[in-house]
Amino acid sequence: MAIKTVHVNHMTFYALVLFIASEAVTQTSWMNKSENLRIRRSYETRRGKDHSYGNSLKIPPSGRATTFFTDNSTTVVAQIGGTAKLPCVVRKSNNAVVSWIRKNVEPPAILTVGVGTYIADDRFLVEHARHLQNWGLVIKHVRPEDAGVYECQISTHPTSSIFLELKVTEAVAIILGAPDLYIKAGSVLRLQCNLLHATEAPAYVFWYHEQKMVNHDPGVMVNADKTSSVFQLDEADTRHSGNYTCYPSNTIPAYVTVHVLNATEEENPAAMLHANTSDISTRLDTFFLVFVNILLIVLDR
Repeated sequence: MAIKTVHVNHMTFYALVLFIASEAVTQTSWMNKSENLRIRRSYETRRGKDHSYGNSLKIPPSGRATTFFTDNSTTVVAQIGGTAKLPCVVRKSNNAVVSWIRKNVEPPAILTVGVGTYIADDRFLVEHARHLQNWGLVIKHVRPEDAGVYECQISTHPTSSIFLELKVTEAVAIILGAPDLYIKAGSVLRLQCNLLHATEAPAYVFWYHEQKMVNHDPGVMVNADKTSSVFQLDEADTRHSGNYTCYPSNTIPAYVTVHVLNATEEENPAAMLHANTSDISTRLDTFFLVFVNILLIVLDR
């Protein structure tokens, strides 16, 4: 097979080389622009999602990293006699000092500086966990006058603060069925004492029958948790009638009067009626006497 030879002059050859080189440069430039656009879009997408810029610390819209991890205007509730813990978690700072200030007094009182208590009241102290950067204020044996606004301040430049409110409640106990509870002799006596407004579990709950503590009496079982205590006595009889007191360690106590009715009282309708309506009868007698006196005064006129 014969091979044909094509003769190309020098000018045509150079023009062909320049055309091929130009096409290669154009293709490379287009690919680089596409890649740069893809990378830029990917970066802007990640930036728009979390504003983290590769850092675990969130950046607010203002561009400044937040000083505190504890929310401003946090509310803490504690009961009288209990322990209040006001959190203040801050970013790690090498030279800054954290202070607690009582705001709703005149003038505002500095409570703590660093880990030291500044005032002459050992109920106030700082609970510092270095690895968590928590500078929590602890108030022991809380009093009603401790309620108010507290400032956690860090000595950055300029200084930064958050404000927390402490609310103080009074925990009270109530016994279901109070003030009077009627049961039959031989039945189970069960008293439930609920703790209202309690922010911490009591150290103990004592039950009294009249003046005697009966938690460990034969046949008695007491179950308690953070919010309630249940007293149970199997086969109650008339000896178990009387006043019972639920006495938690950190709560106002509650009372109930138990009436255990024997067989004779159960069979006697008059006795049952008297046991259940004695207070009503007393009120009716008083009302009747007042009415008669008013009637006599009117007739005398």
